[in-house]
Amino acid sequence: MPRLVDHDRRRAELGEAAIRVILREGLAGVTVRGVAAEAGWSTGSLRHYFRNQHELQAYVVQATTDTLRRRVLPRVQRPRTASSVVEGIATIVEEMLPLDAERREEYALWSAVVAWERQHPPEGGSVTWNDQRAVYRQCVAALRAYEPVREPSQATLPHPDAQVELWAALLHTFVDGLAAQIMNTPGEVSADTAAQLLRSLLQAVPPARPDQGAHRPRAESATRAH
Repeated sequence: MPRLVDHDRRRAELGEAAIRVILREGLAGVTVRGVAAEAGWSTGSLRHYFRNQHELQAYVVQATTDTLRRRVLPRVQRPRTASSVVEGIATIVEEMLPLDAERREEYALWSAVVAWERQHPPEGGSVTWNDQRAVYRQCVAALRAYEPVREPSQATLPHPDAQVELWAALLHTFVDGLAAQIMNTPGEVSADTAAQLLRSLLQAVPPARPDQGAHRPRAESATRAH
C-alpha cells in the first residue's frame, strides 16, 4: 500500500529549511539546489512542489512573512504596565529593533522579504511596510490619547488626525534608520543609546489639542498604551 504524504507538512518543512538558508546566505541563497540540500531532499523531489527558483522564493517569502507575524505580533500586542505612556510605547517599538539575537534574526528575515519585494513589487504595496506602519500609527495614536483600534484591518488605514500620520511616518523612518545602524555598524549604537534616542523622539510627539478631548480614553487606558 503506498505511503500517504502530507504535502502541506512537506511544504512547511521546505519553508523552515529555506528560512535557515536565508539566515546564513540571504535570499540569494534560496535556490532549488540549496534548499533541497538543507532539507535533505533531492532536487527532483523539491521540483515536485516548485517548478523553478521564482516559485520557491515566492513561497519562502510568504512563509517568512507569516513567521515574522507569528513571532513579532504577540510580543507587540502583549499587555504591558509602564510608568508612563511614553515608556509603554517605547517597549512596544523596541520589539522592532535588533537589540538581541532573536530580533537580529528577525531583522535578517525582514531584509530578505524587502529584497524580494524590491525585485517583485506587490500590487497592493509592501506587506511588511504596511504591517510596520500600522504598528507605528497605533503607537502615535496612543501617545496622542486616542483609543486603540480593535479591528486589525483598521490600523492599516490612514488616521483621521494628520499629526498621527505625520509622526507615524517619522517614527517608522527613525526606527528603520536606527535598526540599520545597529545592524550595519555594531558597537557604534549601544542598546542603551538606542533606548534613549527612541524615548527622546516619542517625547517630542505633540499632545492632542484640547478640542480633541472627546477622543481621549480614560487615563488607565492610556497608561496601558496598546
